[in-house]
Amino acid sequence: MRFGLLIILIALLAVMVLYLGKGPKADAVSQDLAGLEKSKTVSLEPIMRQVEAAVDAYADQNSGYPEDLDQLVPRFLPRTDLLIDPWGTRLRLEMDDQQKLSLISAGPDRLFATGDDSRRSL
Repeated sequence: MRFGLLIILIALLAVMVLYLGKGPKADAVSQDLAGLEKSKTVSLEPIMRQVEAAVDAYADQNSGYPEDLDQLVPRFLPRTDLLIDPWGTRLRLEMDDQQKLSLISAGPDRLFATGDDSRRSL
């Protein structure tokens, strides 16, 4: 009886250690992921500024905006990878109904026309 009770206590102790050990680690992982998303969001701004400057330079030299961002490479942007947002999605150039041009990042979900998109009016 004593031996059985001892085994049960050891098993309970092991379960408690495993259960309590998962909490802080899982929380640290979610904090790391949140920090990574925040850093990606912050790094989007310089990318958008650089592409905006290239679009403006194109417009100055060509008396109009490009139809596609590929027209910026290599004259106004050195590489096509500069047209990719931090989440790995290619930026998009869109003209709305009022003829206003916008540069758009799909955001963390990598889907356009959703709530997390970043839009920059040009």
